[in-house]
Amino acid sequence: MPMLIAGLTLAAGIGATISGVVGMAGGTFLLAMMIVLGVSAPVLIPLHAAVQLASNCTRVYAHREHIRWRPFLTLALVATPCPIVGLQIAAWIDFELTKQLMGVIILYAAWAPKRSAAALPETASFTIAGLLGGTLGVVVGAVGPLIAPFFLRPDMNKTNIIATKALCQAYLHIIKIVAFSTVGFVFAEQWQKFLPMAAATIVGTYIGKWLLQHLKENRFRLLYKVILSALALRLILGGFFS
Repeated sequence: MPMLIAGLTLAAGIGATISGVVGMAGGTFLLAMMIVLGVSAPVLIPLHAAVQLASNCTRVYAHREHIRWRPFLTLALVATPCPIVGLQIAAWIDFELTKQLMGVIILYAAWAPKRSAAALPETASFTIAGLLGGTLGVVVGAVGPLIAPFFLRPDMNKTNIIATKALCQAYLHIIKIVAFSTVGFVFAEQWQKFLPMAAATIVGTYIGKWLLQHLKENRFRLLYKVILSALALRLILGGFFS
């Protein structure tokens, strides 16, 4: 158990640092490492949600002055009832096909600027993001790469993207935690894993914030697209969620 907790804590810190720089990929990295380290299937997604809530809340606080509230409110309103649907479809959904379709959609949205998710009107864009994030969060765990293209908008700079996406993901994790609680998952039983992992995400977030300050806007957008594409290809070729 001590070795498992040490490994999970290190993974949480690294994941938070990655997300602190580019606003995504850290949660997917953490989920993959939790699988590698042997976290059991019934605990995997609920514990991941709790740790990522801590990570995203820290990122929200660190960049609070750059939050765009209207996109968040749109996403939150739409996403709120969606985990009910997600829990229902989780029993029969084909995970592999779903991951591959997600990967194709992410690739297209990232590299087709004139017809991408970010080119949609703001309300429509974040309505779709809310539907996808709210429904699939309880199914696949890390939905950051799926909703990420909706934030790569010309009216958002790098800190707007980091702050607003963190707030949206924090809310998605909250409703995911509520959903798992309603079906009997007891989060208090995981405190030995959760507390050091949550602490590591705080440290990682501020390391990521420091690194972000030294990253130029054009390089940030290119890095964002490259990492998004790498995650999409990983989904298409096998995924982090299997």
